[in-house]
Amino acid sequence: MSSEYPDILGDLLEAQQRFEVNGVHYLLSLEPGAVAPGETAALRVWLQSCWDVPMQVSVGLRFPGQRVPVFSVAQARTDVPLEAAEVGELTIPIAAGTQSQPGAYRIEATLAATGDSRGLYVRSQKSDGQLGQSLLTFKTGMDLAASLGLGFVSRSQGEQVLSLQVAGPPAPDPAPDLTPTYLSHWTVADLTLPGKARRYVNDQRIDILPRLKREALYVALLEESQVRFRNAGLSLHVGEAIFLAKILTYTVEYFLRSTDWQDAILVPAYTLAYRFDLPVNDPILLVARADYARLARLATSLSFGLLRQSLGRDPWSMEEQVAVGSLVADRAERGGPLPAEFLYLPLILGGLLIARRVLMPGEQLAQSLRALVQARQKRSDELRENPELIAILDRLLAAAEKDDGTGVAD
Repeated sequence: MSSEYPDILGDLLEAQQRFEVNGVHYLLSLEPGAVAPGETAALRVWLQSCWDVPMQVSVGLRFPGQRVPVFSVAQARTDVPLEAAEVGELTIPIAAGTQSQPGAYRIEATLAATGDSRGLYVRSQKSDGQLGQSLLTFKTGMDLAASLGLGFVSRSQGEQVLSLQVAGPPAPDPAPDLTPTYLSHWTVADLTLPGKARRYVNDQRIDILPRLKREALYVALLEESQVRFRNAGLSLHVGEAIFLAKILTYTVEYFLRSTDWQDAILVPAYTLAYRFDLPVNDPILLVARADYARLARLATSLSFGLLRQSLGRDPWSMEEQVAVGSLVADRAERGGPLPAEFLYLPLILGGLLIARRVLMPGEQLAQSLRALVQARQKRSDELRENPELIAILDRLLAAAEKDDGTGVAD
């Protein structure tokens, strides 16, 4: 192997178990899994080349056992050229005929990869990763695979069998667009800035870390949270701002306390510095302000993990957790309306669970808790549509008020 390129696939979707064909990693997903006659599903094919030379991937589809054709596609085989080490996503529309009978139908996908010249591997076929065991409930969309490595195993397999359910009354589309589309997520050109950031972090780590002091982080995150959530239509009450800043500060410290995990915070933040010409001598600015949206997604996943640890269960499904993380990060980055329940679920809950572990000089936790109780009362109308959230919030508040802390283990 000439040099190891980052695993981008693991940041796009859960990919600890993946497939490969001739040095190209891939995963398939059929969305939705059920359609009405006349509707269209999409076969999504995520591809990650492990070669330092261009490759061509061929995706073939068969619909066996159908005496009368049920599904339509633009072509039986779709070819996708990949640049050296490219990562991308192919989408192939599959339309169900208006006369389709209800039932589960088998779809066979065949993948092949070829190259015009000999090359070298720039990605492994398996990796242990550096993250290991953590409290995070989901790990996608946060640059963790690229910055740390999440660990994966690929299995050589060129054929896949999928199932598409046809059900419900016909919903004819007179002219469905069956044109396959391809979206490139990463090329070698995207290696430059993260590589530069990683080198800077490695050279300056001994100077960067002491400057990321808790109090400075907390103050910056408190201020930035008020700005970001105001842009999302939520003016934070004092108690909300305090506990939101607590969980965000705790998230930074959760990763910085382990030498193996520090790059999850530092490398993406310094990549932003080089991308947008921000000062590299101000790590608080980069971590707490420039990289706020990604940090909010990290804190969302960590908060759900803290809830799982505290309650012994997941009150919300993994799909719901990922959706909340995506929504909060998007609103923090772009603005737009954010319902108050997604501030509390799970970030304020997470802040409650670690309240005692992130105390500011002179802070009386009892006063902070009273401020949150007041905020919760003011949000009663906005939160009432989520009774499970209210029940957990009130339970955690009562426990915290009882001993001014929660005592949740790391």
